[in-house]
Amino acid sequence: MGKNELVQYRVNQNALAKPVEEELLIAYRPFHNTEKWIEYRFNEWNTWKAWAALGFVILFFVLGGPQFVMDILQALTGGASAGGSLIPDKPMDSGTIQPMLDGMKNNFQPPPPMIDPGSGAASFTSAKVVEWFAIALSVGGVGAYGLMQRKPTHLLLNDHGIAWEWRRSLMNFGHMVPWSAITHIGVTWPENRTSPQDSLLTFSTASNPQAMQIKLGGIATTEEREQFLKCLETWAPDVSKDAQVYDVLTPPPDHSYTELWLQALSAPPKRERLTPLIAGAVLGEGNYTIVSQLGVGGQGTAYLSTMPDGMEVVLKEFILPVYVDINIRRQALERMQNEVQMLKKLDNDRIVKLRDFFIEDHRGYLVLELIDGDSLRTMVNKNGKLDEKTVIGLMHQMCDMLEYLHSLSPPVVHRDFTPDNLILGSDGILKLVDFNVAQQKDVTATGTVVGKHAYIPPEQFRGKPNHQSDIYAMGASVYFLLIGEDPQPITSSRPKEADENVSHGLDHIVARATALDTGYRYPSAQDLRAELEYLAKNGHVRPQLESKNSADSAEAGTNEATADVAVASTAETNGESAVASTAETTGDSAVANSLDSVGESEVSNTSA
Repeated sequence: MGKNELVQYRVNQNALAKPVEEELLIAYRPFHNTEKWIEYRFNEWNTWKAWAALGFVILFFVLGGPQFVMDILQALTGGASAGGSLIPDKPMDSGTIQPMLDGMKNNFQPPPPMIDPGSGAASFTSAKVVEWFAIALSVGGVGAYGLMQRKPTHLLLNDHGIAWEWRRSLMNFGHMVPWSAITHIGVTWPENRTSPQDSLLTFSTASNPQAMQIKLGGIATTEEREQFLKCLETWAPDVSKDAQVYDVLTPPPDHSYTELWLQALSAPPKRERLTPLIAGAVLGEGNYTIVSQLGVGGQGTAYLSTMPDGMEVVLKEFILPVYVDINIRRQALERMQNEVQMLKKLDNDRIVKLRDFFIEDHRGYLVLELIDGDSLRTMVNKNGKLDEKTVIGLMHQMCDMLEYLHSLSPPVVHRDFTPDNLILGSDGILKLVDFNVAQQKDVTATGTVVGKHAYIPPEQFRGKPNHQSDIYAMGASVYFLLIGEDPQPITSSRPKEADENVSHGLDHIVARATALDTGYRYPSAQDLRAELEYLAKNGHVRPQLESKNSADSAEAGTNEATADVAVASTAETNGESAVASTAETTGDSAVANSLDSVGESEVSNTSA
């Protein structure tokens, strides 16, 4: 290393020290992976297992387990030969083995000696094994202590350079690399490591390409990483930097994704629980106690839970893949993050509220408000179809939801606006849940086919939903409320054809809302509401809606769109959607997909 590339100093006598406001001191955690492992193993969910295992180990030694194991080995091998070998000189007969086994059964007493004690054979005793174990433990402890002492405790950055510091009682010094000696700052990845926590910030000098390497996981918080980057920009503006340096140190607009991602990857790649949660289970560092399972669906499982203050909430569980490619793990987290970000930004009385989110045991959990009520599907299944007056009242509330979502910038398209996801509370307020498949729509976005087929319009089958796709789903939902059955997929629904008691006006509104041709479908929820108000005031819809020419034109458009979507939907579901499905079912997420056929509507019956 060059003469001026490394400066050593005593921390308490540091001539390079600066006032606190002119330097950054960060507590460095070189063993963050080990810390996470220990924390995970001894958290509230796993504590009893760890202590039980430790208790069994202690009992094994106290009750003479090592000696018993040695006795069995000697019995099976015929004892030690004079040379100390455990291989017998000649095979033992049953008359030799039986006394030995009888002796072991008698309070673990050793069997009669098979060889001459003076033969020089090694003697195995519990005390000797314990002694060896204690020696190995002591050596391991000393080695671990020495390794810890070699690692620095802090990172220091000021206008002189960047330094490792050892701030311990017996070690109190630092090694600084001046900014003037640094030629490049980059990011390297250890072999077979894919977690951002394991990436290394590498500082190169003219004579040493790895003059300093800092593990990103050793910088504990997002705020400290952001401050670290600001120091690099302030005190080393002319040093060349890889673009990845900014990627790993710059916080995203919403820190929640980083939090979810790091939580998921820092846990050991093994599930502690392979069965559904049971009543009394505690999650989220003791903040949530499971009361009961509310339902199971394609996106996961919903549980009723209580908080320490007695408040009841819903935990929506996502199964995250473990033993799969890193890209599939990222996709699973992104699906959860999509709903987290969506719900965090929505603020409307008609939308279920997100209270918290966390990851535990490779499962993601959204903490949602509990709605005291049932989904519209559950209501119809229990009580039968609804009367027209009740349906029109619910339609106005649906319009409230869609007007809010579609007015955002960019508009939010729910893509799964169905009776399963519309919850009517005991207070009469209708709320929309399950934003796992929602997306913010810009003019260039495309997507996969998601949603329930009876409620999906042609453009959504092509993977190009827009805000009118939710209008179609609303019309199909109204058909279900009036008739008590799902409408036929990819059709313009006419509820009067199934029930002659449905009024002509409402029949025409549903037909136009579910028109396959978007040019004939209502342009917005405001237009649909205006039609409802016109119907209430005049007893019929606008004349042009009922005109035969418009109806014939709509029917022609319907037939053309039906033929078009028949091809498009087949190609789409066999192509893009099939690829998405294949990715989702790879590895552990196959478990989540297998739930799709198990009472999906039950999840929305409660919240999510």
